[in-house]
Amino acid sequence: MEVHTLEKTTLQEIAGWVSGTAAGEAVITSFSTDSRAIPERCLFIPLVGDRFDAHRFIPQAIENGAAAVLSHRKEETYPVPAVYVEDTAQALLDLAGGYRAQFPCPVIAITGSVGKTTTKELTAAVLSEGFRTLKTPENKNNTIGMPQAALRMDAGTEAAVFEMGMNHFGEISKMAACGQPDIAVITNIGTSHIGNLGSREGICRAKLEITEGLAERGGCAVLNADEPLLWDKRDSFNFPVFWFGLENRQADFRAEQVRETDSGIDFDLCWKLARYPAHLNLPGRHNVMNALAAAAAGSIVGLDPEQIISGLAKTGGDDTHARVYMRSGYHIYEDVYNASPDAMLAVLEAFGKRPAERRFAVLGGMLELGEHAREGHFQTGLAAAMAADFLFLYGPNAEDTRDGALSGGMPAESIHIFESHELLAAALREAARPGDALLFKGSHAMDMGHALQLFFTE
Repeated sequence: MEVHTLEKTTLQEIAGWVSGTAAGEAVITSFSTDSRAIPERCLFIPLVGDRFDAHRFIPQAIENGAAAVLSHRKEETYPVPAVYVEDTAQALLDLAGGYRAQFPCPVIAITGSVGKTTTKELTAAVLSEGFRTLKTPENKNNTIGMPQAALRMDAGTEAAVFEMGMNHFGEISKMAACGQPDIAVITNIGTSHIGNLGSREGICRAKLEITEGLAERGGCAVLNADEPLLWDKRDSFNFPVFWFGLENRQADFRAEQVRETDSGIDFDLCWKLARYPAHLNLPGRHNVMNALAAAAAGSIVGLDPEQIISGLAKTGGDDTHARVYMRSGYHIYEDVYNASPDAMLAVLEAFGKRPAERRFAVLGGMLELGEHAREGHFQTGLAAAMAADFLFLYGPNAEDTRDGALSGGMPAESIHIFESHELLAAALREAARPGDALLFKGSHAMDMGHALQLFFTE
């Protein structure tokens, strides 16, 4: 279990940050949301979800050595000091915000419909060329995980990179207030969670929450110049904006001469009328866009071009959700963390350029698309017809993906829909052979990684 350490903090300081009431005094040097993992001088933070309330584990946390607790049960008293709050989840955000404000180092926050994690990894790699850099671990990019990442800051932190995801309006706003970024990055505006947000314009509005407070802090934004929903607002921002893009010639950071290679992708990084050869150990033009955003952030914090190029070259597939590797003679393109129509199209474009005997696209359904589900899956099928020889489908809207592939010219006998991972994996073992390329992708709930595992283990 993880141990989360803090710079030494008093319970009274914490009460001030979270607008709570302190009962007793304590010196805090760690925190935990798990009553089973209580390090020394620990503040236990009981979170509440739809199906659980960790307040019932407060006695266990105290028994395991908690020095103090947060609680919204104001009628209860405890044998250790406590801070009483209205909402422990909001208190976690406020605690992390108060704690983060103690550190003057630059903070970069990253959001977008596609490419958040890759851009986070690229940005952290670039910044690490000049600073001791903290980054959001794994996929902790929501209103619970992101503040816990901020609470990892310490006296040695020289820069921090926080990823911010969302499903609904207001979530990024809360994280921006917590993380207080000096540089806010938006990778793109796609269709992820469009079922919750109504339209791409709604998604854009939700993503722009990351810029809240930038002007007051003297911060700036790094935005996608190829996205009209952002570019068309360029005269309305009250903070400096640095633009990146592949198509927009007015972008501050551009890429030219983009070339796929066996080991990734080469391109010329262009800014300030200069050109620098760069390499990524990642496939696809979409990752060049992510690299441009990272390069812009690195330039803003004062890194020189050589440091930026070096950092970009150090990020590989193991650092991102997508992994490209050989196994048992198969070319595997594993990207099973999540999916949206934009991500599907980008990955299929890159997959179609991979050298292989034959290409199998093994795709799960995409969720949270609302009334846009049929069109999103249909367009994915069209792209699959261009990129793959065979299409293996699982999950909701598989028929719509099939219809798109048929419309794109893929033969009906090359398209298969399955009701289980087991049936899919068995059929794929019969059809595929060493030398073929296999792409596995779908929404997280589709668990396409299980289908991949079954392909190799049964």
